[in-house]
Order: sequence, then structure tokens, then C-alpha cells
Amino acid sequence: MTDFFSPKEVATAIGVSESSLKRWVDKGLIPAEKTGGGHRRMRLDAVLKFLREQGRALSEPQAIGLPAESGRRPASNDSDHQEFLRFLLSGDESSARRIVMDAFLNGYSVAKIFDSIIVPGFCEIGNLWHCGTLEVYQERRACEICSRVVHELRRAVGSGPSDGPVAIGGTLDGDPYTIACSMSEVVLRECGWRALSMGNMLPFNTLMKAVEIDRPRLLWLSVTAIRSPEQFVANFNVLFDTATSLGCVLVVGGQALTADIRPLLRYTTYCDNFRHLEAFSRTIIPREN
Repeated sequence: MTDFFSPKEVATAIGVSESSLKRWVDKGLIPAEKTGGGHRRMRLDAVLKFLREQGRALSEPQAIGLPAESGRRPASNDSDHQEFLRFLLSGDESSARRIVMDAFLNGYSVAKIFDSIIVPGFCEIGNLWHCGTLEVYQERRACEICSRVVHELRRAVGSGPSDGPVAIGGTLDGDPYTIACSMSEVVLRECGWRALSMGNMLPFNTLMKAVEIDRPRLLWLSVTAIRSPEQFVANFNVLFDTATSLGCVLVVGGQALTADIRPLLRYTTYCDNFRHLEAFSRTIIPREN
């Protein structure tokens, strides 16, 4: 799916005339870029930001690549994670996307969406799989749907401000799980960071090189699996020393950081959930400006 849309497509999605849409663009209400031929094009994140700020509903969401009926439900509620789980179990990707995009259009931060909708649903999928209630294909299918939903939120948030502080992150060698790391990237982008996930299975030495070369203000690590706890602790603390010596804060989270391991580690902050990451990251940005 493209991230850019024409005035006609956006006007159709919102349910207004193309001339009205162009007037909003001319007034700066929706940022637009111009093609080489002089045609206006609007990014998806700019359009969704306008809709959230103005409290406008979508008339034909499919015109900008969103699921049918998106943006027409009332404010999200406590049952959303149960519906999301139901759609994951049945493999109904379109409905899972709609639940999440409705929450976003109703003003939920991506951190709140992750903590209240996606993570509870995904964790229950994991519990059911470990108990033998789900087939392997059902668990893998749910993972794929979650990954695509997170990617859609990534598009909805955009790449972050070009002048924002730099953040990089990933998972460590022996840790193949990427969804939490991708969620962290989206949360930081919404908070004003130029955040980029470097992927999974990253050796400690390449992370130290990344910090030395890219000079990020923040390094985040999602730790879901650890091969050798003793070696992990030793390498982790060297990484912390390297990062802090270069003015980089080290943020960590993940289920593998148990009560036995955490006291042995040096880090700037530990996040139990994505709203913790959101809150911490916002305490740094004001000092950057």
C-alpha cells in the first residue's frame, strides 16, 4: 500500500468535495507535497493526524487503504482486546486491523493501543498455544496478523520529525522475537523520535558499533530470550558503559529479564509496558530542544 494519496482519494475517504479538501491543504490544515508535475500528494500519517485533531469520521476508508467501516465505531472500550483476540483466533485480519485503527482514530496513543488491545490478545494466544489448545498454524497466523497490524500503525504514525532525537533498538543474539521491538519503534516515533528498529539477533559487539557510529540519544532493547545468563550480564553491562559514555540512555524491557537477572544489570530505565516507554521518552525530548 502507498503512503501517499491524491486530494481526490482523501476527499472521498473523508466524504467532502475535492475543492474543500484542497482549501484545507492550502490553509496548512493537512500538509501536502507536490510531485514533479505539480500535483498534490498527502501522506497517510498527515491525513490521520488531521482526522484525529478535528474529530472527523471516515466516509470511505478504503480510499486511503484502511479497512471498511474504520473510524465509524464509538470510542474504544475495555472489550476491544477480547474482540481483537477473537479475530486473531479466527484469522480475520481485516477486523483485527479495524479494531486497532478505530482506537487510533478515536485518539488512543499507540502505547495505549499496544498495552490495552494488542499485547493482552497476543499474550493469550501464546498461553493457548503453550497449553496445547491452539494448533501451530493458528499461533503463527496470529503472529503474522499482529506484525501487519503493528506495521499499519507504523504507517499511521509516520517516520517521526526529521529534527527529532535519534533512537535505535533491536533484540540481542539468541532472541528471535521482533514484535515487541517493532512496537517500541512506533511508540517512540509517535513521541517525536527518529526511531529505527535494527531487527533481531544482534550481537553485542555490533550494537556497540551502532552506538559509536550513529550516536543515538536512546537505545532500546527487547529481551525475550537469553542463551547464557552469565555471558549476557557481562556483555550487557559493557554495552551500558559504552552507551552512557557517549550520552546515550539504555532502555530495556522483556519477559526474560527476571527478578534474578535484573539486579545484575546496569541500565537507564526498565519498562514494564509501552506506556512506561512513552512516558520516559517524553522526559528526554524537552531537554533536546
